[in-house]
Amino acid sequence: MKKQTLIKSSLVYTLGTLLLQGLNFITLPIYTRVISQEVFGQYSLYTSWVGLFSLVIGLQTSGSFVTAKIKFEEEYDSYVSHALTVSTAFAFACLSLVVLFRTALAAWLGFSELILLLIVIQSYFGYVTGLFGTYFITYQKATANFFLSAFTAVTTVGLSLYWISNWQNHLMARILGNFIPLFIATFVAIVFIYTKGKTLFRKDYLGFTLRVSLPLIFHHLGHQVLNQMDRIMIGKMMTTKDVALYSFGYNLGLLISLVLLNLNTAWTPWFFEAKKKDYAKLNDYISRYLAVAVFLTLGYLTIYPELALLMGGSRYAESIHFIPLIIVSYFVSFLYTFPVNIQFYHANTKTIPVGTLFAGVVNIGLNWFLIPIIGIYGAALATVLSYLALLVFHHMISRKRYAYTDVRPKTYIFLILGVISYAGLMVLFVPLLWLRWLIGFGVILLYIYWFRQELREGWQSYKQRRNWIS
Repeated sequence: MKKQTLIKSSLVYTLGTLLLQGLNFITLPIYTRVISQEVFGQYSLYTSWVGLFSLVIGLQTSGSFVTAKIKFEEEYDSYVSHALTVSTAFAFACLSLVVLFRTALAAWLGFSELILLLIVIQSYFGYVTGLFGTYFITYQKATANFFLSAFTAVTTVGLSLYWISNWQNHLMARILGNFIPLFIATFVAIVFIYTKGKTLFRKDYLGFTLRVSLPLIFHHLGHQVLNQMDRIMIGKMMTTKDVALYSFGYNLGLLISLVLLNLNTAWTPWFFEAKKKDYAKLNDYISRYLAVAVFLTLGYLTIYPELALLMGGSRYAESIHFIPLIIVSYFVSFLYTFPVNIQFYHANTKTIPVGTLFAGVVNIGLNWFLIPIIGIYGAALATVLSYLALLVFHHMISRKRYAYTDVRPKTYIFLILGVISYAGLMVLFVPLLWLRWLIGFGVILLYIYWFRQELREGWQSYKQRRNWIS
């Protein structure tokens, strides 16, 4: 894969995320002001359960796509349609069980039976839509993946706002506003994948699919525990208004996570190919990749207080003081992708879920201990420490099994301490916008100096392209 492909894919994924999240940011002040904190908290719990159900509903078959693209390159479309069949068959089995025990499950979750069924069905729709996006990613079709995400995001916002304005049941308005676009995207995905793959099921694929995908269920379960269990535990131990406050801060911090995730989405296929060809300058690219991630994280830490006040108003102003912990946790989560990508590269996913489940257990224990003491701040701190445990675990595994040295422990320590220190400064100077932005401007100047050669080359390339067009 060419360097230009990596840069183009990274830009499309990142800009796409910024545009889509920009849409969410525009509408967030509407949601926080039009619907009550009670409904905001209930919908946050609904999406948390959707996330947890989606872990199992599709057997995580899409997790095998990157490796399958290499192993079954000539018949990859056939493999994808086979994987969709496996996911769909298991989803129907899960739905049947939920229907059978719907009364008890609904009471346990604290929702009506109708909403319980919507949770399960939306979990399947969300999984298939994500599978469709993964299919585009493995082909490096960043633009197609962007339009898929844009469709679901724009229609979700449009339908949600329309129904909130014309329907007194704001919770159901938010649920259906997300449910229907996912249904449409799922229908398109099924038609497209089966038309391209022309395969319903292949027995010779099944062993590979289950061997790679099943461990990822527990891997993603650990992640969902890390991402969702804090809100669920706050809901059990505190109030739905506290859930709303934490969810607002969590969603605001989520933007940097999505940006870093999309960088990793573009990076992983390029990294696998570079690793396979033993690319001589790979370490240089890793260093610059890390530097870009740090720059984006520091930039977001600089401006987050203004975004929090703009999006949430005074009712959610308290979140300003714990959002930096959420941002730091996402940066640590980004760092863990380095050692875990090595395990994906070697198609060995057996130990991946062990680490995430371990981190999930750590998260539950820390939440149980910290939430009663310092409330939602305890949940945010628990998330940071849990992701740190995840990073340490996977680095040790990759170091022992594959002699992993791409990123050394002292580099992790230096970067994490740097981001934490910067976050502390931003919290300390929350009332002093001019000082925070002055510090941020200093960071920009430092990066311009560091990347002066790349910027010079980019400028020369732009001028040559412009002269050629003229």
